[in-house]
Amino acid sequence: MRLLHFFAALTLLLGSSLAHAATLNFNGGTVSGCSLSTDGLQYTCASLALGSTDVIVIGSAYGVTVNSSLAMSYNQGLTMSGNAALTVKGNLDIKDINPSNLKVTGGSLSAEGGTFLMGAQEQTITANISATTIKMGSNNVKVTGKISAKGPVEIASGSVINGPISGTVVNILASSTRIQGDITATTSLTIGSGSQVTGNLKSPTIDLKASGLLVTGDVDASNSLSIASGNGIKGNVDAGEVTLDSSNAFITGNAKVDHITLGWQGRVQQTITCKAYTPSNPCSCVTNNSGWAFNEPMGPKCGPGTQAGPDHFQITHPPSALSCAPAPVTVTACADAACSTVYTGAAQVTLTPGGAVAQLNATLPATGTAASSVAQTTPASNVPLGLSSTPATTGALVCKSSVDGSVTNCQMAFVSSALQVSGLPRYSEAEGPIAISALQVSPSNPRACVPLFANQNKTLQLRCNYANPGTGTLPARIQDKDGTYKPLAANAGSACSATGAPVQLAFDADGLATPNMLYADAGALGLTATYAPTSGSDSGLTMTGSGNVIVGPRRFVFSAIATPQRAGLAVLPVAPATRISVSAVNVADAVTANFGRETTAQTVLLSSSLVAPTFSGAANPAVAGSLAFNNGIGTASNLSWAEAGTVQFTATMATYLGAPPPAVNGVIPPFTTGASNSVQFIPHHFVTEVPGTEPMPCKAPLSCAAGSFIYAQQPFKLRVTAQNAANGTTLNFDGRDTALTTQVALRAYDAATGLTAFPPAAPSGSRLSDGTAAQTTVTGIAPASFTAGVASSQIAYRFPGAFAVPAGTVALAPPTDVLFRATTTYAGGTAVTSAPSDAGTEAKLTILTGRIMVPHSYGSERLPIRLPVQVQYWNSGWLGNVSDSVTQFGSAGVTLANCGKGFTSGAGACNGVLKVQGGTYAFKQGALPPPNGQLVLLAPGVAGSVDVSVSGLHYLPSTLGHVVFGILRSGPVIYLREMY
Repeated sequence: MRLLHFFAALTLLLGSSLAHAATLNFNGGTVSGCSLSTDGLQYTCASLALGSTDVIVIGSAYGVTVNSSLAMSYNQGLTMSGNAALTVKGNLDIKDINPSNLKVTGGSLSAEGGTFLMGAQEQTITANISATTIKMGSNNVKVTGKISAKGPVEIASGSVINGPISGTVVNILASSTRIQGDITATTSLTIGSGSQVTGNLKSPTIDLKASGLLVTGDVDASNSLSIASGNGIKGNVDAGEVTLDSSNAFITGNAKVDHITLGWQGRVQQTITCKAYTPSNPCSCVTNNSGWAFNEPMGPKCGPGTQAGPDHFQITHPPSALSCAPAPVTVTACADAACSTVYTGAAQVTLTPGGAVAQLNATLPATGTAASSVAQTTPASNVPLGLSSTPATTGALVCKSSVDGSVTNCQMAFVSSALQVSGLPRYSEAEGPIAISALQVSPSNPRACVPLFANQNKTLQLRCNYANPGTGTLPARIQDKDGTYKPLAANAGSACSATGAPVQLAFDADGLATPNMLYADAGALGLTATYAPTSGSDSGLTMTGSGNVIVGPRRFVFSAIATPQRAGLAVLPVAPATRISVSAVNVADAVTANFGRETTAQTVLLSSSLVAPTFSGAANPAVAGSLAFNNGIGTASNLSWAEAGTVQFTATMATYLGAPPPAVNGVIPPFTTGASNSVQFIPHHFVTEVPGTEPMPCKAPLSCAAGSFIYAQQPFKLRVTAQNAANGTTLNFDGRDTALTTQVALRAYDAATGLTAFPPAAPSGSRLSDGTAAQTTVTGIAPASFTAGVASSQIAYRFPGAFAVPAGTVALAPPTDVLFRATTTYAGGTAVTSAPSDAGTEAKLTILTGRIMVPHSYGSERLPIRLPVQVQYWNSGWLGNVSDSVTQFGSAGVTLANCGKGFTSGAGACNGVLKVQGGTYAFKQGALPPPNGQLVLLAPGVAGSVDVSVSGLHYLPSTLGHVVFGILRSGPVIYLREMY
């Protein structure tokens, strides 16, 4: 029978539990308390009263509007997908939902007139979010969608946002947030250290906090832009007041500014344009503290902004072309007479002959160039080239040869038969085919080309020349039909010759020969083929053709970099080298000496590949430094990385002379890359600090180091921060890094010189402890205690002697000025410390031997006795500590002992008759203030004696105050007077 009752009760309990776990399905059906629109897609609810485990499910294409605020708790759930929409008139709070219960994979979330909150848990959603205020709480969040607020937006550290962000004040908290999308803030934008943004930034005021922050995109800051040390912008800047802090802040693009200040090693890699531009002083708006002079390779370069139109156009064309096919040309819009910069505005040109139309800068990024063609079906020599344009130009048309880059007279020949030479971009000294075709005009169609040498072997005179750069030292080698490579020079080690070499080639049925070519250097290599036999059936026939082949270096090779290096400092090479070089090499690992001599310097970007640590969210800030090549070897200047960990520096060139490299499995990689050896970076220094309220400010006559003191054995927090050379926190110095196994040692030194360990010298034997009553010795902080470069530890400073009753044998220490030093040592003996000699900062305190002095007293048993207790310190005698208005103790911390007469139950044990007035007793200027602040022993009503001490503070041992009730003072003292 009892068992039956048990099962009945269990069934009832389970039924009750299941009834509470309700699901509100908004999928076209009826939902209690909500109306449904006539089209069956939109719900409107006055409010949603959810049980503690209820789940809201909104189907795709359904909308729910709640006319009040909605806050959801940990065990509740929200499921949305597709185009589902949840709109709340007020606050929408989903921050506390268990991440496993938050299943939002599509749709929109809106808090109209209120605040949207998420992220007290590590939550992930896919949805567009809109509200008056948006707060992505204290934990990492991941949002895929648009974030839009009418007011402020705050994004938690470590978050991942895939979508644009907009608001009035946008604050991206440090550290390691990743954002893929534009950020627009109508008032101000702040981005914390270690963050990575891929997108454009726009706000009147933008502050990029130190360090390790990288923005890949353009920045528009009409009032001010601050770029802290170690941060970078890979894009263009249009701003008012711009500041690049010391050190190694950078902008890779152009900067158009009201004024710009370049801190130490701050750099704008392209052109700075002063908005108040003065041709006679183009850098008038630049304060240059970079350490590089104006117009040095690393220094600032200034020039005018975008012109209203191009100065002139340039056509790059072959010397001749077949009349049966359009001839390829390149059109360049030049911004100045020398064409040193290109015009980046939109332009349209119509070319003659042929009438081809080309659009320039129609898409971003603007290159100032366009590929087009000219054509003429009637063979003729000296055909003039021309173009008409919108907008018009002020300068005359310029033409250049596509073979060697020389200026031409803007004429070319159209012929009925010719050789065509071409080749795909390739790597230096990599065997690959070129294409040489022999074509003629079709007898039946002047717009069609047909093979001239079908299935024949012909000997052509081939020669090479250097198109870009204009000189070289090595020739092309062409493989003939028998497999022998022939240098187009005197020998394989000499420069291209004027005559070249005869090479027999095999033409296929389409009149195409595809011999392999080798070239051991880099550049745009010109090839010219000529067929002009003097005998045989082709005697008298003369054909020629030219083309360029882009040949780039295969890889970049770094010289050895020493390890470890300090975060934020320019890295050092392995001795005896004095610089770090990056060599552009070919497939055979020989230096390509022409690389770096191109007409326009090629862009090689420095970055890093993070090897360690590998925990989620590890910071990998932008690499600082520059790379300038000449004769195939680049010098890496001021190369640095502002974090802790292990990286490989990388050099990457996306394209070479505007051409991409050969595709790999259908994917086009960067043209040339290379990585250094793995380099460990350690913090540059530590900073020790004493936060909080435990240290107390000094007052005369006490003089203290850094103005604060604390008692020996009194616990306090010591904070240790790992920093880089720019004083930014190295976030990767974190307990999650398994490579950090050595504790950060803590030691104390005299504050004056930093030389005497654990002062004073006499009495000797001071040490650090954990601040508990047990006073366990502390030697350091475990690596696991560090989070994002910061650790705090409770410690105390312990002298060898302390006040005691009876007195100890060790002398008491006077006020002692102490600094606290953090040190860790890496493999190989390299140490990181907080010592000022290593640019660290160290917390300083004055340590006092302290005690609480409870005075003797006596009085009537009918009245309470007030004891003027003092807090004192030792300095060749006990002095009241007028600097102490912080220490306090509770009545529970008062000890009554050695009771006598009416207060004892025998053998000195107290019987409880005498009591301490309850409450908290606080010192003011070293004493309990009279009359009401003093320690009160309540009137016992009987005579007796007691020893009184304060035992609640182990770092302030107490004297024993002997108090006697029932003894009269001498003289006329009235203890009690009755008034009638």
